[in-house]
Amino acid sequence: MWKKALWIYLILFVVGFLGYFIYDAIVALSNNEFDPTSLIGVFVMLIPAAVLYFELRGKKVFILITIIAILIVAVPLLGIFNFNDFNLATIGKALIFVPMLVGLIYFGYKRLFRKK
Repeated sequence: MWKKALWIYLILFVVGFLGYFIYDAIVALSNNEFDPTSLIGVFVMLIPAAVLYFELRGKKVFILITIIAILIVAVPLLGIFNFNDFNLATIGKALIFVPMLVGLIYFGYKRLFRKK
């Protein structure tokens, strides 16, 4: 049941993240301020989504890539709580990353400590 919820979250994460980036790129292009190096950040933030996608499909992902994906998600999450005031908006921003982090930790734990 929770894997179905994780699928829905994954779809919403990717669509929301790409939608926000496309909107930001259109605004930046209209102001002649578009920086092509910002594409790197988009692809880096999609690495955890790709790892979660392959794990949900049952494909084995190299554990080092899973650990890197956990770090990619954990660093912005910790930054939200360290540099912002603790209010309802902060909790809302953090909730974007929490299901991704939980899913990655679950699949990483399952791969490291599975029964042989």
